[in-house]
Amino acid sequence: MIDKIIDDISISRKNQFWLFFIILILLSLCMVLIYGPAYTHPGYDYYFHLKRFEALITAFQEGTYPNYIDHAAALNYGYLSKVFYSDIILLPFAALGTIVGSYQAYEVMLFAMTILCGLFMYWMTNTIYKSSYVAFIASILYTFSVYRLFDIYNRGALGEVFAFTFIPLVFLGLYHIVKGDYRKWYIIAIGFSLLIFSHVISTVLTFITVVIILLLYCKLLFKEPKRIYFLILAGFVTLLITAVYIYPLLEQMQANSYRYETNDWTLPSRAKLPFYHVFWALICGFFYPKNLSIVGIGILLTSVIFLRLFVKEKSNMLRSVDTGVLIGLFYILASSHLFPWGRFPFTLLSFIQYPTRLYLLVTFFFALAGGYYLSQIFKKEKARFIVAGIVVLCSAITLYTHSAHFKDMYVIISESNSEPNPSNFFYLNGAEYVPDRMESGYHILLRGDTIMSAKNRTKIIEAHRDKNVLKINIETQGLDSLELPLLYYKGYSAELNAEELPIVQSHQGLIQIPVDKSGNVKVYYKGTIIQKVSYYISILSIFVLCIYIFRRRRRKPSKN
Repeated sequence: MIDKIIDDISISRKNQFWLFFIILILLSLCMVLIYGPAYTHPGYDYYFHLKRFEALITAFQEGTYPNYIDHAAALNYGYLSKVFYSDIILLPFAALGTIVGSYQAYEVMLFAMTILCGLFMYWMTNTIYKSSYVAFIASILYTFSVYRLFDIYNRGALGEVFAFTFIPLVFLGLYHIVKGDYRKWYIIAIGFSLLIFSHVISTVLTFITVVIILLLYCKLLFKEPKRIYFLILAGFVTLLITAVYIYPLLEQMQANSYRYETNDWTLPSRAKLPFYHVFWALICGFFYPKNLSIVGIGILLTSVIFLRLFVKEKSNMLRSVDTGVLIGLFYILASSHLFPWGRFPFTLLSFIQYPTRLYLLVTFFFALAGGYYLSQIFKKEKARFIVAGIVVLCSAITLYTHSAHFKDMYVIISESNSEPNPSNFFYLNGAEYVPDRMESGYHILLRGDTIMSAKNRTKIIEAHRDKNVLKINIETQGLDSLELPLLYYKGYSAELNAEELPIVQSHQGLIQIPVDKSGNVKVYYKGTIIQKVSYYISILSIFVLCIYIFRRRRRKPSKN
């Protein structure tokens, strides 16, 4: 009976996929049940991402999307997180959040991203290596890897969690550019676009990795120059699709300086790991040291790499897998204290903050290698089923042991985000995108809602907030200027008796406006021309690309 089931599954690729999909769903449900809702044990960055998620939900409800600001952030001083952290991937889940609430929609989002992560990894691996078995193993290892679990729960790093989901699309597109059907150039454009919308730092690290691979395979590109052309086309289309994020970001960066430019507490040179931590990063997963939070790769992924010793057959596919493993090993070295992050040219990457971010790509390459090596060592179907079952069981054990360790360590994590306060900048955490002139969260706390008159010629009769609008009734005895309790960002609009006022940045990084007569002042975030134009550029680009893909798929393939 068992042999017949194995034979039926091994013969039918459709059955193989459905078996994978069922196991993916079951492991994802196990993850949800074992860890519980993220809000019961929020990670370091959980509240930061939850607040920007809630700001998007509020923008839907108030009708201010797409040009909005998180006006409730930092004690109502406002935070323009959407420009620095794209909200595009959040959109469908925020729409759900208007119905079921932010906490529940956030949990649905984590679950959905886990399923998509597994599916995209399976699709990529099956396409490149022509083996549903390799795809099954690689996808399970990747989706339920230690580092991804660390991102979801310990760190609450939603941007990197999204990046995990879309990195397989980038490498699938890269395969088609280098060796596959280059007419599918749009896959790498879509992959990079989704990655840019997810997390900029992960995008940069992935881009560097893609460049390394392109250099290694440059001979194939030069043999068919058309591939280079379609690679350039994919890059151009990516810039059009992501216009809604890239150009408003560049506009704000040019208009002001921010705390991330002067913060030196998260430089890679200061966040390198000692060998002891690297050792635990490699062997954690089934067990962990006490009272030590480990950014890990996991014993499961580390173990499968040693299987390379038992693979004897040589092929182009094996070489491609080995190339990824070598890149992964180099990235592990780069996370250690031996790597010269404090020297040029590596100082150019100081914005990545933590070298352990490279573990995202290490996890990708090692999971892929694990699936391929196991497929080469175990050829018989029954043996393959047993090995696949062991991988699934080990992944489930990883979920359980990591969850237990995370909850044990949560006392330490909760110290930094138990409540919004000046030390965590009222859940803005590092507050990287607060104007650099703002001293600290304590200045906001002490200053409060006060509207300050520069020359003491203006009396504030009344001031109140109506959702995203600050309304002030003033009496002035002459030319004066008011410093408002709003962080300065380009895109604010101020009116006095319906007449537009110029806005400048005060010495404290707040909005300052001139007043010369009594009346009613209204200040709100309106957005910029670049934000509005780039929004329509992205919409049009996505629409045109969809039409192109649809027409291409309907076109009959040529005999060639």
